[in-house]
Amino acid sequence: MVNLIPVKHKFKYASLKRQDLPEGRRYVYGEQKLPSVTTIISATKDKSGLEAWSKRIGKENADKIKNEAAAVGTHMHNVMERMIAYRDLPRPTNWLMTKGYEMGYHLINTYFKNIQEIWGSEVPVYYPNKYAGTVDLVCVYRDKPSIVDFKQSLRPKRAEWIEDYFHQLAAYALAHDEIHGTEINFGVVLVAVQDGSTQEFTTTGEEFKQYKNAWKERVEKYYAVGGLPAPKTGSNGNKD
Repeated sequence: MVNLIPVKHKFKYASLKRQDLPEGRRYVYGEQKLPSVTTIISATKDKSGLEAWSKRIGKENADKIKNEAAAVGTHMHNVMERMIAYRDLPRPTNWLMTKGYEMGYHLINTYFKNIQEIWGSEVPVYYPNKYAGTVDLVCVYRDKPSIVDFKQSLRPKRAEWIEDYFHQLAAYALAHDEIHGTEINFGVVLVAVQDGSTQEFTTTGEEFKQYKNAWKERVEKYYAVGGLPAPKTGSNGNKD
């Protein structure tokens, strides 16, 4: 991939340890255990639709569909991550793995031509005392500094259905700007659908600013509803 898209290491990304706890994923930064972006999204989203769907088809079937989709998504992400890092992929050992590989290559062939530079792949970011997460791709996409997230779906999406995805982009952009002094104002969601189609959703300008503000409110709601205080700063007064 480096022969197709320049990889430029413009930023030094912190190494954060991940912990999967009963209350959700945490990233360890110094003395702080920061909730992940996806943990905050899960804790603050309206789950009534998902619960109704699970009840309608039965919990066993719903769990099977979710677990298989998660496996496909993991294999799809592996394709992008290893292609960017110029690392070999393991040979597929099951059909879910094959499907994930197919979808990953489809996204690459369809959209990676729009990437001018790669700054980081699967890189950790954090907003001090608030949250942390792992970004699929920080890059220049369509000539704009961008946060890019890869998704897989059983069926095509509509923009009004994926507000959580836009909040996720906003979270990563805010964290990257805070730590690395950037001004990222372009977010991209690339979706591989299991029927073989792909989708590109973007947000920028005033709309992206609104998503950033909505994300800040969501973080505050997470701490308020959960009864959790935001992590404290270190004894030296700095944000550890």
